[in-house]
Amino acid sequence: MINNTTAITQEQPSTIASWAKVVCNAIDAREVDSVKLLALADISPELLNNPEGRIPVSKMSRLWTLAVEATGDEAFGLSIPGFVQPTTFHALGFSLMVSASLRDAWQRTQRYYQVVSDVLDIKIKDGCSESALCYVRIPGKAYAKEAIDAFVATMVRLSDDITANSAIPTKILLERKKPVQNRQFEALFPCDVYFEAGCNEIYYKNEDLDQPLPTANLAIALKNDEVVQNYLSSLLNQSLVKQVTEKIIALMAMGEPSQELIAKELNISSRQLQRKLKDESSSFRGLLENVRKDFAKNYLAQSQQSIIEIAYQLGFQDPSNFTRAFKRWFGVSPSTFRKQHHSHL
Repeated sequence: MINNTTAITQEQPSTIASWAKVVCNAIDAREVDSVKLLALADISPELLNNPEGRIPVSKMSRLWTLAVEATGDEAFGLSIPGFVQPTTFHALGFSLMVSASLRDAWQRTQRYYQVVSDVLDIKIKDGCSESALCYVRIPGKAYAKEAIDAFVATMVRLSDDITANSAIPTKILLERKKPVQNRQFEALFPCDVYFEAGCNEIYYKNEDLDQPLPTANLAIALKNDEVVQNYLSSLLNQSLVKQVTEKIIALMAMGEPSQELIAKELNISSRQLQRKLKDESSSFRGLLENVRKDFAKNYLAQSQQSIIEIAYQLGFQDPSNFTRAFKRWFGVSPSTFRKQHHSHL
């Protein structure tokens, strides 16, 4: 019996159904019947048209295996980017397209990757001259190597699109063994690809990551972020810490989010919110400060925004309060931090 599940559970990692739809479109383009493969993988075709749908990763891994067998293409995952649409990743795709910089898009990917799948963690590895977007394995959770091929290829393609081909990866590291069809990797990626590297990472020069994008639109990005946050909040078994963090991000640009306001957004009392966060070894004040710290570093990397503008975007009514808070967090003023950052580019 096919299970049309739409929920994420800790016991059963899942991926967004629209991602499976993209895989099926790539299968059909090879003149292979994707409906037959879906049946073999125990995935309902109807679920692929549900924008809120979720599919167990175990079934997706089976679909990847079937696709490779049916097409005879070990590098099948590399064909996926050609079928990806902005709506494939819910509203996250639109947020990425109007991010302030490629690094800003990476940070959104890190923050909201659970929209796509909860079988991997996204980390950003910062270096002096170049940085990496890392797909990190979560212990106890398995995934198909073809899925990683597709994710990496899609991110490189997306980076090309939002930077108008001005950002080129410097190298790509993959966990997987070197495939027989290695030439497909060489043809697709404009950089060296290293297999059996023990990790999955895409590297770009910092100057390319921090270059302001002509398509940047903060208002549109925040609006789509809110849609993504609402979707994530609707998924089962999501921690309160994560829900509160997402609400803080959504409301921050409109002024300092209060505990009372966030509690109202979550339909609980302020006292209940405080108690539940304590049960998760957290606090509202701590979460608000962590969000502001992360966003402050990101915004200061964008030289076109003044420190006063950044202060207001972080919900500070008085810019001097932002300056004092920043010195407490990082030991230097915002202006000094910005100068130090750009001196290393």
